[in-house]
Amino acid sequence: MSNSEVVLITNVGHGFGRAIALSYGQDGYHVVCADRDVDFAAKTAAEIEELGGNAIPIQADMTTQIDVRNAFNKVFELYGDLSGVVHVATRESHTPFTELMENEFAELFNENVRSTFLTLKIAEHLVNDAWIVIVSPPKNAKEPHMLSIRGAITRMAAAFEAENDSLRVNVVVPSRSASDPKHDAQLVKSVRFLGSNDADGVSGHRFYVTLPPPPKFVESLLPEVQAALDDNVRQDDLEASLYDDESLELESEAEDSTDFEESDETEYVYSQFLSQRD
Repeated sequence: MSNSEVVLITNVGHGFGRAIALSYGQDGYHVVCADRDVDFAAKTAAEIEELGGNAIPIQADMTTQIDVRNAFNKVFELYGDLSGVVHVATRESHTPFTELMENEFAELFNENVRSTFLTLKIAEHLVNDAWIVIVSPPKNAKEPHMLSIRGAITRMAAAFEAENDSLRVNVVVPSRSASDPKHDAQLVKSVRFLGSNDADGVSGHRFYVTLPPPPKFVESLLPEVQAALDDNVRQDDLEASLYDDESLELESEAEDSTDFEESDETEYVYSQFLSQRD
């Protein structure tokens, strides 16, 4: 990859957008992190910088034409070129179709379909010889309104691609909502492939990506907290094991005081978990 390669990624504050942005940043791309909330964009950009990458945050509401145009213009102002765009349009709803309010459907349409329309429209005017990957709402959002949203995105992308020879456009449909970079790695790999030279000639397609189940809540806790919540582990044994570890031997009386305070705090956390569970 050339150091001049630049990628614009939308909705990077969390979920798939953040995971994709971190991946490109780690590989040396110049990553333009766009999000409606500039603080979220700045946080993801800072994470990329901490990993040794190059990133800038910009505020961009992708449902507003002027923001979308400004985002593209900012890229060319700073870098003079743009290799590709990842537009994350994953707003979903599991509200039953018969209970869906009109304003909720309007929000879904704007966040997903309108934002995709604007991204493709502005890209056609400003970008040549580049690729675009759209990440759609997940496949497991199966209500009629979600099927229509995904259908609108994929049909629009395919029709746009058929009329435009200078932009390579594909849609990725994850099997579920975003979880964390580790469990969403397969989606990131798919996006990265479609944005690579290996995917030259692959355009106008929809790809379904099956992701592993996200971690259960208890799996995301510290090992000692998991143990505290496990009925098969006696609390007395757990507390004893915390103090048996030779690595916790204290080198000074001051350190002894600090560790004791931290242990008390940990024990309090355990008791809170157990009391809530009971």
